[in-house]
Amino acid sequence: MKSIFNRSIWIFVAVFLISLTFADLGHAGLKELDLSSAAGIWLFDDGSGDTAEDMSDQKNHGTLVNSPKWVSGKFGKALEFNGTDNFVKTDKKLLDARVEFTILCWIKPGNLTANRIGLVGQNDSPEFGFSNPTTLMIWTPCSNVEAAYEYPADEWHHLAVVSTGASLAMYYDGVEAGKVDADCGDGHGSSDFGVNIGGGGIWDADGNWFTGAMDEVAIFHSALT
Repeated sequence: MKSIFNRSIWIFVAVFLISLTFADLGHAGLKELDLSSAAGIWLFDDGSGDTAEDMSDQKNHGTLVNSPKWVSGKFGKALEFNGTDNFVKTDKKLLDARVEFTILCWIKPGNLTANRIGLVGQNDSPEFGFSNPTTLMIWTPCSNVEAAYEYPADEWHHLAVVSTGASLAMYYDGVEAGKVDADCGDGHGSSDFGVNIGGGGIWDADGNWFTGAMDEVAIFHSALT
């Protein structure tokens, strides 16, 4: 497994800067990072337009649907979602049949009131978001982890989900929030849906709208811890 909790991993991954600043999250630093396992890295630093560029070699660029707003982010720019109808779609099955995977993002939620709010995921494969306004969940057809999310609105916090093939874990600001054993054999499920960010169908075939900002979203096909 590779270690990633190091503050500027995103800019490092994007080959913008090589720095180790995720230390703010209380982890030892970057030991090894297999860039070839990156399925998508969306820094949201584009700042304008209808495309969220994927900075990985895979070039799985996202399309902005119904104009999420470009705003100041945790680092550089971010996207703000209205909780009604906008999201980012990839049209790619990036979480299909994965034994190992990692999902990473920074979020700044607004006033959440709904259930089944999507952050990042592929419907009927790994799905990550709020099961209710104060609980985060990573769900897969094989397993799931839930943990209370008790931070105030309008604060940035870092989230990570890691599947090792033997366990499934969720982290807030680099600290483990929940973990279960999860030996999922051939992977955490397959579906014909693409990966979406911020809604558009994550828990379900459509909907699941997030209210708030997101920054530095990434998916790896390996277990980063």
